[in-house]
Amino acid sequence: MRTLPFHRYAPCLIALTLAGLLAACTGPAPPESPFAGAWSNAERQQIVFRDNTVVQQPAGAPPTALSPATCEGKFQFAYARRSRDALIALAPRQPDQRARLAQLLVRPDYPVAELGCGDGGTTYVLLDDRDLVAIHRDADIVGVEQMSRS
Repeated sequence: MRTLPFHRYAPCLIALTLAGLLAACTGPAPPESPFAGAWSNAERQQIVFRDNTVVQQPAGAPPTALSPATCEGKFQFAYARRSRDALIALAPRQPDQRARLAQLLVRPDYPVAELGCGDGGTTYVLLDDRDLVAIHRDADIVGVEQMSRS
């Protein structure tokens, strides 16, 4: 019985093993954020979500990526999930806005993008793949704005 010399095939075996290990380590790409893409309000102002910020573009104006530089040094941005009750509670002193949110938010919880900029903030609530609600806060004042995917 004749055996094949190992040293002759070793480089190929090592290369194949390393390629298999690298492929196993990379895995599939992370899923795209459900917020990805451009969203517009009734006044045709747009926002675009990125991994770590929001880009705002008023109608007829250049886009601005929000950052510590554009937010007086106070900037936070994160994706999360919030309960319906927690979202409605963002308008504690405005019964009209609480009622509007209660009407819009019918599920128990939602994916959100939370933006803190300067002394204010906005919680973007994804209602479905075409619609979101922006809850703007400045101190105790809340504004609710509906947006649709552009």
